[in-house]
Amino acid sequence: MESRNLDREIVGILFPGIVKNDEKALACIGGIRGLSNVYSNMSKKRLGLSYQPDNPFIRKIYATSKKSAGVLLKVKVKKTKVGNETKREVVSTSVMGSVKIMFKFDSLGDFQYMPVHRDEPPDSPLKCILDDILPSGLDNYSFLSEPAPLFLIPPSFTRFERPIRYTYTEKRYLMDRSSPDTSERESVHSKVRSLRGTNAAPYIFSLTDELPTEPNESTLKIKAFKEEISPSLKKEFEIVKKLFEERPIWSLNLVKFTTKIRGASLKIIMPCLALYHKTGPWRTMWVRFGYDPRKDPASRIYQTLDFRLRHGQGIRTLIMSREEPSARSTEQPRPSKRMHNPEPSTSDDVVEANVFFRPDTVPTQRHILYQYCDVKIPEVQDILTEAPPPGYLCHEKRGWLPASADEIARDHMFKYVKHTLLSSTNADLCKLEQGGGSDSEESNSDDNDDTRTSELDNLEDQTDDL
Repeated sequence: MESRNLDREIVGILFPGIVKNDEKALACIGGIRGLSNVYSNMSKKRLGLSYQPDNPFIRKIYATSKKSAGVLLKVKVKKTKVGNETKREVVSTSVMGSVKIMFKFDSLGDFQYMPVHRDEPPDSPLKCILDDILPSGLDNYSFLSEPAPLFLIPPSFTRFERPIRYTYTEKRYLMDRSSPDTSERESVHSKVRSLRGTNAAPYIFSLTDELPTEPNESTLKIKAFKEEISPSLKKEFEIVKKLFEERPIWSLNLVKFTTKIRGASLKIIMPCLALYHKTGPWRTMWVRFGYDPRKDPASRIYQTLDFRLRHGQGIRTLIMSREEPSARSTEQPRPSKRMHNPEPSTSDDVVEANVFFRPDTVPTQRHILYQYCDVKIPEVQDILTEAPPPGYLCHEKRGWLPASADEIARDHMFKYVKHTLLSSTNADLCKLEQGGGSDSEESNSDDNDDTRTSELDNLEDQTDDL
């Protein structure tokens, strides 16, 4: 057996089917381009498979990259037919490479609906109606008024990709029992699911209610109990307390990024120092006890800015994200609850782009909640320098800022993101043009460079309208 290729690393794909045509199997997993996108960002993307690549009504199944330790062998077998029996003899075996990464499709295959229709009579053969229900790109307005077969299906049937153990129990809700109307208390619409992951009751923003000035006694008791188990919690508490003395309003991600304290400790510390705002101009922020941002116009710099990356044409090809349904991943093993002094989890790490926005920032998520003071671009800072006019009162939704402040800030932020993405793409093209190589390699890469350049030109034309 030849073992000269053990140093050659190979990525394996376990295709869930019998492959008789390599080209069709490759088209089912996205083709060469789809494989390249997944391979270049295996930590952020998953490999999708569709048995009908041209049918958009088919839901894909996904495979996540896993570390593996295997070897790919090439075995040549000689078949000899003797009478009615076929004898197989191994002629040679050779090692093609070592498989260190493997994609395995182990998720559930959802219901698959075929776009087919049967005309009268009932025993007539089925025919594909995909061209009748999908616009071709050259259709006019009359396409919408013409009769079409009724083919309406939900986008998905299952919320989870893998079998789970579900216990049917009565759900617990929080009801407003202060209402004198009994029918309202018993109504299904008055039930709200309790907030998970924190010991503090969230504050629903109001312009009339008084803010609590001290933490709840139960949170202080929990903190004292945890300090006896983990003495390091006292030091972490003092660190966070000093932060709130310097700045009255913080986001949880910003505290994690600044202090590098684990999220499990912050769930105990934060309710003892600040009040969590669930709604209002400072939603998802923690406001220090004793500080009322509704009475201080200077608190406008700490207001929440909801930034969502616009899903325009062309931007998706540049932003690297997971092409998958929004489902909880079950690939990572869950830590045992009985472990003592668990090591810090990597999920508590917060990158700078999730708390600070600068002109060269590319968000790592499509939806991020910033604070206005942490958006370091001149256009947003100019909005904050303008103080509200005399007699201006805090608004229930926009706080101390003008009505159009959110839209203006988001427009400028998206322009900076678009400029950064296009600049980085242009730089990559320049590197390809300046790279050396043989004449044959340059001739083979000319077509690819022209294709990428044309795609970039189309991208610039499309994003100018956003």
